Amino acid sequence: MRKLSLALLLVCCCVPILTQHDQRLISSLVYDPRTCIVNEDLIYNYRSAIYSFSISLFRPVAFRSNLNFVFSPLSIWIMLAAMAEGAEPLTQQKLFQLLNLPNDPCIRQLYYQLATTRAFPTNDVNIKSTRVLLINDGTILSPSWYDVVVKNSLLEVITAPMRYNPTATANEIKRIMSARLPRLDLSGNSVLLDTMDYNGLWTTAFADAVVEQAPFYDIEGKQTGTVDIMRVKRRARMGYVKKLNAKVIELPFGADERYRMLFSVVIGKADLRPIVSGVTKELVFEVFAALRHSYVQIDVAIPRMVITSEVDVRTVLEDLGVQELWSDPSVTRYISNPPAHPSSFVQRSTVVINNTGLYSEPQEPQPPPGVRTGLEPILGTDFVADRPFLFGLIDAETNSILLAAAFSRPTYPL
Repeated sequence: MRKLSLALLLVCCCVPILTQHDQRLISSLVYDPRTCIVNEDLIYNYRSAIYSFSISLFRPVAFRSNLNFVFSPLSIWIMLAAMAEGAEPLTQQKLFQLLNLPNDPCIRQLYYQLATTRAFPTNDVNIKSTRVLLINDGTILSPSWYDVVVKNSLLEVITAPMRYNPTATANEIKRIMSARLPRLDLSGNSVLLDTMDYNGLWTTAFADAVVEQAPFYDIEGKQTGTVDIMRVKRRARMGYVKKLNAKVIELPFGADERYRMLFSVVIGKADLRPIVSGVTKELVFEVFAALRHSYVQIDVAIPRMVITSEVDVRTVLEDLGVQELWSDPSVTRYISNPPAHPSSFVQRSTVVINNTGLYSEPQEPQPPPGVRTGLEPILGTDFVADRPFLFGLIDAETNSILLAAAFSRPTYPL
């Protein structure tokens, strides 16, 4: 009996279970069931692919930025997938492995449907995403590659006089990126340009009172400056991740709560480096599984902030072994003639977090002492981000990571 219980436990832990939510997601996808065999673990495999790739980028981006950054791993995944679709066979397989993409083109297109329909602007959540291959005038694109890219909304192709008019090219890049990039390498015949900007209304607004300045501390508990702290009391989903000794809270955005922001702080010494080094795909799944609804209101305090980051994606990918995309034009000969030879891949991301929301803070009576919170005791009934913390923007339908970020520099340093 004991062996049977252990076997059942292993099955439950290791085999993805098809939920009604995932079944609805699969049924919303467009495909021909006569030629495309869709297994029940499609959504799980998609999430697994996104999480694995996101983590491989997360570590180098985090440490290169001294743990104060924002970037979109999903957008980079989509753009690199577009380049992989036109790469020669050996390079294509290498990129598919890095992206955790299947060889079956039908299943890849379902992944693309899921990935490219996550971020779009609404009346209460403004997400603007731009993915562009800027290529030299006169380059002839492969119709088969262009059809895949356009049909799956992977990226947009724009031409510019890169070879003979660098000033006009720089102006076009500024228009696309909404920023000047004076150090951008334009030695090739193309560049990959990626942006994601986020600004949304919380489902529940933070307090309307004047946002107060509060101390912000480093990992040793020493004050390094102050931040404009926003406060709200509301029920929320919280969880404790034992392997990271961290608490996580989920706060929704928008009227339909389509998007969520996850915030995480370390309990005790607020050193983010072990988390960045130790996070795995399995831990990401564990974070979502750990979230529980609180029975009582949580005291939430989060800094108001604006973070903008520019990530040299080419350098990060080179560290992950992607070299030939920048050094050997022949590997992209199925994209265009002459072959696309990108000399740069850069992403600019911006996240704006303020106290505005759709609905007022709910008024609930103070619960009597001893009332169960529904949460693990170590979490308490507050979440105060007054020291370095991680956060990310999540699509609630698929739990795709649209933006990953860290905040470690106070708005007003001492």
